[in-house]
Amino acid sequence: MFIVFPFPFRYNKNCFYDTLSQKEIFMPTSTFYHLPEAKRKKLTDAIRQELLRVPYEEISINQIIQKAEIPRGSFYQYFSDKDDMIRMILGDMIQKMEEIVKDSLIRHNGNPFALVQDIFALLCRVSSQTDLCLLYRNLLSGMKIREDGAARFPLLPCQEKLDRLITHLDLSLWDLRKKEDAFDCADILISLLKSSVVELFAEPERKAEIAASFQNKIAILRRGMDPKQEESAC
Repeated sequence: MFIVFPFPFRYNKNCFYDTLSQKEIFMPTSTFYHLPEAKRKKLTDAIRQELLRVPYEEISINQIIQKAEIPRGSFYQYFSDKDDMIRMILGDMIQKMEEIVKDSLIRHNGNPFALVQDIFALLCRVSSQTDLCLLYRNLLSGMKIREDGAARFPLLPCQEKLDRLITHLDLSLWDLRKKEDAFDCADILISLLKSSVVELFAEPERKAEIAASFQNKIAILRRGMDPKQEESAC
């Protein structure tokens, strides 16, 4: 019987902690969280306004510090770089994503197809919220799916996290013929998820069409990758 292990990432307001490597993946500095609440809110609002205003490549730290009324040097006391800042803004959603992944692994006994479907379903709901949809569209603009997706958009699994997640999946659902097949199968699923999410936030008005296409592609992959699929369909 497949056993679900504890999810390998734990989030709190200060960091995203990898319990397997025992490393903090990111963390806005403690200086940020020690700011007076009003000043921290003003800075957070300024960051959010900038993320809503322009695509990722055009984010202006100058615009943020002017609206927040802080010196430029102070900004880098709070965040190491733009991605660190973005992860802070997306903290609640990252925590929600962690909950979705853990719940999916348990409910579906580590089924990798169900996992990516659950993640996509969450992001479909997010795409219906105007401000969040615009924010994610700006973050995803021009994103290179395979190279820097995780850095810009931490809601999507990066390769490093994917490698560890493999140990939590029911690999019997894949027709694996050599050791590398598990990682390649996972990479195919995650690549499909990423491309569909980019398309979803770029054209949210086509959500139904994009979702149907995503589900159809998952069905095609299952027919080709799941040796038990044909038997269960009979």
